Amino acid sequence: MTVLRRSASGLDLHVHAGDGSAAAPIVALHPWFGCWQFWLPVVELMPERDWVLVDMYSGAGTIPADDGAFDALAAAITSAIEEYTDQPVVLMGNSTGGLLAQVIAIAGRPALDSLVLVGTGATAAGVKAPFRATLGEWLDAGGTAAPASTAAVVRSLVYRDPSAEDMALYAEAVETADYPFLSAVLRGVLGGDVVDELPQISVPTLVVRGAEDAARTEEHVATLMAGIPDCRAVEIPLAGHSPMVDTPREFDEALRGFLGDEA
Repeated sequence: MTVLRRSASGLDLHVHAGDGSAAAPIVALHPWFGCWQFWLPVVELMPERDWVLVDMYSGAGTIPADDGAFDALAAAITSAIEEYTDQPVVLMGNSTGGLLAQVIAIAGRPALDSLVLVGTGATAAGVKAPFRATLGEWLDAGGTAAPASTAAVVRSLVYRDPSAEDMALYAEAVETADYPFLSAVLRGVLGGDVVDELPQISVPTLVVRGAEDAARTEEHVATLMAGIPDCRAVEIPLAGHSPMVDTPREFDEALRGFLGDEA
């Protein structure tokens, strides 16, 4: 169960309170064309931790949909975390959320315990062509994409089709999001490149990739591993771009192993 909190920076935070232990809270950033609910299967498996699931689409209410939208979203996430807690957090991001997490870690604020990068890279270069084409078709529709196009974008994030109920939930999150804001942030992602700044990430980092990722490649993982000083990687079989949806138990096992949590 999560409780909705609105941060001063305008972002909606879905907060799960754990067992009150001193373990660092986990702040999770969803993929673009996914949603904050993507993390719920893992929250259910790790209920003892405090979780903050950031609804990044809610930033449309306060962040202008212009060329600075990506950086402004990173700043809003930083402010929201610092408002929520003054202790170091585990920052975890999938896809676009992963690139935002890298930018935040490089900047050195807020205080981080560790970093988890899921289905992401330090640059958009090398993203698989069919994935780019699926995103391009949705974006070219200018906010009037047919339901089938939206479903195709969501399905590109996972290896297995979600249940009909979950698919409807995920698709609705994309369909009701502000198109100008989505496209503005995505332009920042496609133009982003933090490869040269990776050595500035000073916290232990785990890189997770689904073996069936439709977007990111082993080369993206290798670049992160080469650039981040304290970095390890794990590949999860039978999982796609968002392995916490496809294989939550395997994802939970990898996350616990990295954080030192007992099952």
